[in-house]
Amino acid sequence: MRARFSCTLIMVVTALIACAGSALAARIDATLNRTYTITREHGPWMIMVASFSERHQNVRVNGLSPTEAAGQLVYALRKRGIPAYTFRMSEAAEQRQELGQDALGRKLTTKGAVGGNSISVLAGNYPTVDHSTAQKTRDFIKRLKLDDLNLKDAWEKGGLAFRSTPGQPGPFSGAFLTINPLFSQEEVAKTKRDPMLVRLNGNAEYSILQNKGKYTLVVASFKGRSQTGIGERNYQKALSLFKPGGTLIDGAERAWKVTKMLREGLFHGSQQGRTFEAYEYHDRFESMVTIGSFDSPQDPRLAPLADIFRAKHHTSTSGNAFATGESIVIPGNPAETVIFDPVPRLIEVPKVR
Repeated sequence: MRARFSCTLIMVVTALIACAGSALAARIDATLNRTYTITREHGPWMIMVASFSERHQNVRVNGLSPTEAAGQLVYALRKRGIPAYTFRMSEAAEQRQELGQDALGRKLTTKGAVGGNSISVLAGNYPTVDHSTAQKTRDFIKRLKLDDLNLKDAWEKGGLAFRSTPGQPGPFSGAFLTINPLFSQEEVAKTKRDPMLVRLNGNAEYSILQNKGKYTLVVASFKGRSQTGIGERNYQKALSLFKPGGTLIDGAERAWKVTKMLREGLFHGSQQGRTFEAYEYHDRFESMVTIGSFDSPQDPRLAPLADIFRAKHHTSTSGNAFATGESIVIPGNPAETVIFDPVPRLIEVPKVR
């Protein structure tokens, strides 16, 4: 997935400040009054630098428009060697891509953010949120002043003067890392190596990490109550403190048992004796049992597999329609019946390398 992105990585921040920064700046095109817009080739992680909106007509003043201000900021950043772009939230829907249907008959689309008519300035192209260059460049931008960018006079005369606010001493102190708005959260998640994923699945007997395909079919889910807040600032701390709760451990145990039974051909009915390529998958909130490894959502093997595990519709003697989920009985004292998910769902196989 990372190979898909031709990321232009900026040099370390010291190079931007030192005289050697001029060599870097020469590599980044900087043309006044040229529009640089983001595409799906940029990112997936970028820095939100600033956002500009039209004032209400009752308080509007003569001066720079949001588009002009954003354009000047992009030009100023590019002269310093930082690839910067403009983006209108209202344009995201126009760049939405429909990718056809998967084998289960669902439409596949990429989802961009949709919002008002504000125009934002985003900078950088980074493969992960914790990339060292991304972190250093964000911190560099947060410290920038209008004088540093030769924008103070033009913006103040244009009615766009910035005022310091508590906790944000400069105009760009609120800069933060965000995903390319033309990508969905799911797409970006694929680009990030998640140490928690390795921790929870690395030693599993039938680990999802052993799956060589791009997609797999979830047929059973076991949810837990364990939660942890994950964010840019507290991620490492949360990771070190995370401990699965009792219900999550119980779910993981059930997922392992069901996976083992499916691999050993212990399903019931017409499928008795049939073995399945089953995997156990554990994340922060649930454990899952998945079936198969597929290279495409259109794989013809998907629909028949989904039909085996999906809930079956019946009609009672009185004519009422009802559905019953497929199940599997885990031996024990007492035995335990596990109901499969009524509708299997296709997910992408998580990758950690």
